[in-house]
Amino acid sequence: MMITVDELKAMPLDEPIGEAVVNDIEVMANTGLSHFIKKSFEPCEGVYRIDDFGDYVPYEDWQKFWSAFPEWCEWVFFLHDNAHSDDYWNFTTEVLGGLTPIEIGEQYDASSDYDIDFVFYTEADDEGHV
Repeated sequence: MMITVDELKAMPLDEPIGEAVVNDIEVMANTGLSHFIKKSFEPCEGVYRIDDFGDYVPYEDWQKFWSAFPEWCEWVFFLHDNAHSDDYWNFTTEVLGGLTPIEIGEQYDASSDYDIDFVFYTEADDEGHV
């Protein structure tokens, strides 16, 4: 059974989250964000790429979706199989599951130094295309 948002909010910040939680966050995000996918945007609008298929959602919809979750859940989705660092070749389910929410936040804070593959923020061009 999938974890609930209330259970995510109740999780201790100093204990590893576990692989099942990483997988549940991934499923919840993919399902929830898919409702906001658009093909064109306002000129220069902020957008997030959400997967390796090149799907994008508006910044406001990304924020709205993640506002229901603890902040670290967004970081899990952003890092999961998406980033490489000097410390981790890849933020796999196993790696993230072994980190605490505090440690995940530290890794997310350093994400500007990482090689980001699929999930990232960008802006539409002057014609609303990405």
